[in-house]
Amino acid sequence: MECRPGTAAAAALVIGATVALALRGVARTPLAQDERGPAAPFIGPRIRAWYCGLFDPLEESLAALGVRPDHLTYSQLGVSILAGTAFASGAVFLAGWLTILAGTFDILDGGLARRTGLASARGAFVDSVVDRWAEFATFVGLGVLFRDGWMVLVVAVAAFASLMVSYVRARAEGLGVEMSAGRVQRPERFVILGFGGWISGLAAHLLCPALGRRSHAVLAAAVCVLAVLAVWTTFERAREAAAALRERGPS
Repeated sequence: MECRPGTAAAAALVIGATVALALRGVARTPLAQDERGPAAPFIGPRIRAWYCGLFDPLEESLAALGVRPDHLTYSQLGVSILAGTAFASGAVFLAGWLTILAGTFDILDGGLARRTGLASARGAFVDSVVDRWAEFATFVGLGVLFRDGWMVLVVAVAAFASLMVSYVRARAEGLGVEMSAGRVQRPERFVILGFGGWISGLAAHLLCPALGRRSHAVLAAAVCVLAVLAVWTTFERAREAAAALRERGPS
């Protein structure tokens, strides 16, 4: 495909300016409490509070329009399928942004449920099941993209470990153990794959004249990082849950 280094450079400048403004917003976000333990998520509470705060007006508008949380939950699944399709076709820049959009829907559905008083056990269950399918769709696209090399194994590890992060929490909480620790939770996975995708897309065009071809090395590195951190988080959670159950003793 044709290289467009000029367009990529212009896009990089716009994105860089946007990120700089976002960092100013994060720095100004008030935070009542910031407890960060050794196993706290990489994305801190200040960034989470700032990002969620951006969508307060949108949540209010959606509630006024009668949009239900389930609509956003299933929209997230649809966008994730589109992201997986974009990854599979090599449109990694687009896929990265679609992944971030899917993550935004994942945040909005919970916020809308709380705002409208529609939060329920049934909604939480549906959201959790749809989340797993959405992640699977994205990883299938990555597997197709990297199908001809060793990276397909890394994608498989990243996919399995990401699902295990969620499974360990669900199983622990099913046994009565509160589980919130973990360096790489769902938001971190969205950020790693999303940013990895669009940065890789920009880098592919910027470096294309020098390499003579487009490369997805940045995305490959992001998937490798995700695989390592997801495995680490799975063991973190499993160790914490096992310790809590051991202290509790036989039931």
